[in-house]
Amino acid sequence: MQAELSHERLDIYKVYLAAASLCGDIVSRAGVPIVALDHLDRAIESIGINFMHANRLPSGSPQRASYLDVSIASTHECAASLDVCRARQVLQSDAYTDALDKLWRVRGMLLGLKRVGNNRLRERTEAYGIDRFPFATLDLYQVALDGVRWTHELQEDIDPKARVSRKLDTSTTGTVLNIAEGHGRASIADQNRFMNMARNHACQTLLLLDLSVARKAISAFRVSEGKAMQSRVISMLHALCASNETKQETNRKDRLTTTPTITDYD
Repeated sequence: MQAELSHERLDIYKVYLAAASLCGDIVSRAGVPIVALDHLDRAIESIGINFMHANRLPSGSPQRASYLDVSIASTHECAASLDVCRARQVLQSDAYTDALDKLWRVRGMLLGLKRVGNNRLRERTEAYGIDRFPFATLDLYQVALDGVRWTHELQEDIDPKARVSRKLDTSTTGTVLNIAEGHGRASIADQNRFMNMARNHACQTLLLLDLSVARKAISAFRVSEGKAMQSRVISMLHALCASNETKQETNRKDRLTTTPTITDYD
């Protein structure tokens, strides 16, 4: 009989597999091949593979923490992918709730593993905060998600085989998912990297809407609301990145100006 590997003995791995099974069912049963389904499939694998890499490394290792950070951020991407699937009306409420609950448990367990101070990975069972992914409370995220819903309605007025329809799916989904994953990253530099990618996607959405008008595929009046949403998202992302950069510079200056004491060297 083959012995269990170390990660297979952990409860988090069992919960993760249950979440992966639910997400796999969602992907296989969806009737419309939207971009969010591909992201959901890739992100659920990312959670597992990065957790397994972390499990091989000693507690306190910077590389271990880095793997866990990526795994946690991937739970954010999965949850955001589910939000997009709901907004695009390819996912039923029960399946959405079940998968999101499992992902929330996985995220809490990963946070517990990251906080452990022993020389090996072990698990904690306490709850972590509210039972909702933190990025979902951001006005920025909700406006970006509204952009997905609005685009879904717009696509009913556009030939579904049109290239612009597929590109709008990609760009609006990219905005939402990068906001969610960026919010799950530990470092300010990583947060801004993803927020800048989200901003690029929002700018692409604006361009696609303008091109649709220029090509007479849709009227300027029809896209005005959608353009206003994307402009608002871009503005908020710009402000968030600027705030993060200021915070990062302040932290850097504080480290440089801190006067060392004897206890600093103990």
